[in-house]
This record gives sequence, C-alpha cells and structure tokens, in this order.
Amino acid sequence: MRFLKVGDLHIRGTNPRNRTDNYKEALKAKLREINDLAVKHNVEAILCMGDIFDNPEVSTGVLLEFADIFAESVKPWYTTPGNHDLYSYNLATYWRTSLALLERLVPNFYVIQDPLDFTVFHNDDVQVAVTFTPFTAEMDREGYGYSPEVNVREYFSIHVAHGMLLDHKPPFDRYTLVQEVETTADLVLTGHDHTGYGVFHRADGKIFINCGSPTRLSASVAEIERPIRVALIEVFPDKNCDIQLLTLESAAPGVEVLDRSRIEAEQKRQYAMESFAFQLSESLGGGEVAALDVDTIVQQVAEAEGIASDVVRLALDKINDAKLKVTS
Repeated sequence: MRFLKVGDLHIRGTNPRNRTDNYKEALKAKLREINDLAVKHNVEAILCMGDIFDNPEVSTGVLLEFADIFAESVKPWYTTPGNHDLYSYNLATYWRTSLALLERLVPNFYVIQDPLDFTVFHNDDVQVAVTFTPFTAEMDREGYGYSPEVNVREYFSIHVAHGMLLDHKPPFDRYTLVQEVETTADLVLTGHDHTGYGVFHRADGKIFINCGSPTRLSASVAEIERPIRVALIEVFPDKNCDIQLLTLESAAPGVEVLDRSRIEAEQKRQYAMESFAFQLSESLGGGEVAALDVDTIVQQVAEAEGIASDVVRLALDKINDAKLKVTS
C-alpha cells in the first residue's frame, strides 16, 4: 500500500519577494506533477502537511484556479490546517477560511481538524490508520502534536502533524527534537519547516519524514540549494515500510527562480555600517575630534573615508534614536 507525502504548499496569487519567475504558475505545474505521480505509483492518498494557503483568505480567482487542479486528481488529498491557513493561528476560525471553502468545492479533498478522527486504508494484506494534528497553540509545547490521540495500534500508524519537528536545535524556542519526541505512531510526517530533514530512522524503529516544501518562499542559500521533493511511502504486510524521495521534474533549480541581490545588498550595507562604526570609534579617541558633537564627527569621518550618504543618514538616525532612548 502506497502514499504520497507532500510538504506545505503556500498557495498565493502574488510572487514572494526575491522570486523571479511566476510563483503561481510554477506551483500549478508542481501540483499537476504530484497528481500524476500519485497515479503512476497507484497511491491510496496524497497526504499534505498543512499550510495549503499562504494566508487564511486568498482571492476568489486564485482559490478557483487551484480548486480546479485539486479536482483533477484521481487520488484523494488529505490535509490538516496549518498556521498559515488560520486567522490568528486559531483553529476556531477555520470555518471562514479559504481552506474550508476549498474542502467544500473539491469532492476528493479532505481537511482533518480533529486529532481524534482517523482514516483507515486497507486491502487484503495491509491496514493503515492515518491521524492528524492541526496547528494550535499547544503544538510543540512539551513535545505535543506528534502522537495519535486515539488507539490505532492494531494498524500500521501514520501520523501527520503541522509542527516544528527538527533534527537540530534552532535559534528559537518553539520546536521539538526528532531524537527526543515521544510517539506511538510507526511513521510521523511533518511540515512547517520548509527545508526539511529528509528521512530520520530512530533506533527504536520509529520513522520520521520531512522532505521539505514544494515551494521556495525565500532566497536563502539553503532554499536555493535544496531539491524539491515529495516522499513515496510503501507499507508492507509485516508493518515495515519503504520510503523513496522523489524529485519533482517541474521544479526549476533555485538559482533560476530566486534572486539574492537584495539580500547581498543588505549584507554589504551592514558591513559598511560595521566598518563605519569602527572608524568612528577610532576617531572618537583622537583628542581634537573628541570635543566636537557626534553629528559633526560622523560627517567628518564620512567625508574623509568616502562613506556613502545613505549609510551616513542611517548612522545618524541610529545615533539620534539612541539619544532619545537615553534621555526618555
């Protein structure tokens, strides 16, 4: 028995910053390829990790365009609300979102909101139960979100969660480590983190998959370099499973669709600021200029070193802001 795992889609009608192609049309091509892969590999269902939309409400035109593509699928889609699908990350707002309307428009598109719900797929040899945890305020608090909340242990258990499950410690607090998370599921599928960690086989036999998002929303080096992939999951009668990561042929290389010029310009600007700050501190130590007001010092150093006027203005603004904070 086979399933296709797909990361966050982030459907939107406009181009993200730093995208040089047509984001919407590129995503349509990827979704059509995903629909084709589902037929080619004869999967039971396409399992998506949530964040179908980039915002809780998209334009009617965009919604209808993508509803048509989902409706083309021969295989059913199953998903759960992600944080971007909801207003204020609140599951109670689901009823008035674009995701709720999409579920009504497309007969074979299912949105599972209740962690107590589960769907059983079965044939003569294999029985698989799929459970979901949508994004809520409880996600990733003390490891919450990655274990079925119903007893499905008689089946091979696949649990889908929209949470920040990672294989490394990030520079923020709201996350769960795949090495430590507790789950009764045999296989846990996650999204939320767009880069992904691939396939993680834990020593206790639990398997975790995040193959990344099919979309590229930022122009980070990691986003440019990573392949765009989905996961093909095959479950066997002995409750073992095989996982293949399939690269989408419709996805253009990151270097062709992402522009880093703004990021690199900002990095150069930051370097210029740091260099200017160093020169300024050197000047402040030299007797004659130390007696001048700070604005005059800034202007003198800028003229002497050929500092760009926009950098000077930014430096003066920051200095004045600092003055106000000290005197307030």
